[in-house]
Amino acid sequence: MEISYALRSKFLAKCERTIKDRLDDLNSSALLRVEFESGGYNDRVVATIMQNNHNEFGTDWEQKDPTRFPARIKAAATALYNCECFGRYEIIHKDGLLTIRKSDNGIFPVPRLTVSSVTV
Repeated sequence: MEISYALRSKFLAKCERTIKDRLDDLNSSALLRVEFESGGYNDRVVATIMQNNHNEFGTDWEQKDPTRFPARIKAAATALYNCECFGRYEIIHKDGLLTIRKSDNGIFPVPRLTVSSVTV
């Protein structure tokens, strides 16, 4: 499913700051952690950030209602685009903790993360 980038979000600035501060780590497939207040939808999404698509990003999210897409994950994908980080990313949100990790040639480093494996 394609999801529109966030036009505004209270989560966006912190995501952008973290990505900019740890860009080398992100590019080496290290796990970035961004902490917010608890709450929000818990989920794991693989997001594809495309340089030539300024309006939306691709996801493996399979729900029918895009308005239920997790706001923190949407902010992370928007921040990746704004920071010119293109490619595939695994983004997980669990009770206020957001993790972002870049795919290495379409494959994520082992072990595969799940929402339940992320420690808050």
